[in-house]
Amino acid sequence: MPLSTLNDLYFSQSALAIFNKCRRRFKYRYLDGLYWPAEWGMNEEVKKDLKQGKLFHLLAERYYSETMGETVLNSNQLLQSWLNRLKSFAVAKNVVSAEQELRFQKNNLKLLAKYDLLKYDYEGKKFIIFDWKTDKKSLTEKDIEKSMQSRFYLFLLFEAGYKYFLNRYELKNMPILIYWNPRYPKEKVKIEYSKDDFKKDKNYFERLINEILNENEF
Repeated sequence: MPLSTLNDLYFSQSALAIFNKCRRRFKYRYLDGLYWPAEWGMNEEVKKDLKQGKLFHLLAERYYSETMGETVLNSNQLLQSWLNRLKSFAVAKNVVSAEQELRFQKNNLKLLAKYDLLKYDYEGKKFIIFDWKTDKKSLTEKDIEKSMQSRFYLFLLFEAGYKYFLNRYELKNMPILIYWNPRYPKEKVKIEYSKDDFKKDKNYFERLINEILNENEF
């Protein structure tokens, strides 16, 4: 469904990344409402991998959400092994929320993110973001430390999430972000965040979104 104006849009990291990469594609997706499912044009193996990834995220959410209970799989050994690896990597303790959606609005800045898992570090007095990757590329092969997703997730959590959870948690230190892939259980990428990083990202996202809102031609 097309937007009547860009002012109606809550910007996700995906939307911002698309704008930086291809403005015409951004227009098609977010202004014209033209959307092609990710599966289109993919071979069957890639489609299967994509489906496995979605199922894994659902299983992870169920594992970390007390209200959803735990799911045991007997028919899909690969997903069961991934779930077992997840339990070993990040046990269901000190969980803030799974699949937490966070929205923020201030003047022209309207942002939206969904976090796979948020945990509270009682010793460090900070939040830990966990993001699950399930593709076949190792985390060591990716340039994710300064990616749009990393900057956006950390910025938004500190900007809005810390205020939202302030009455429930003692938050004295900056959040961190951990990427993990069940295909490579011994690998993880841990990204620290500083107040200087936050200031730079705040300026960056404000400038980028103002540029988008003031764009007359895509």
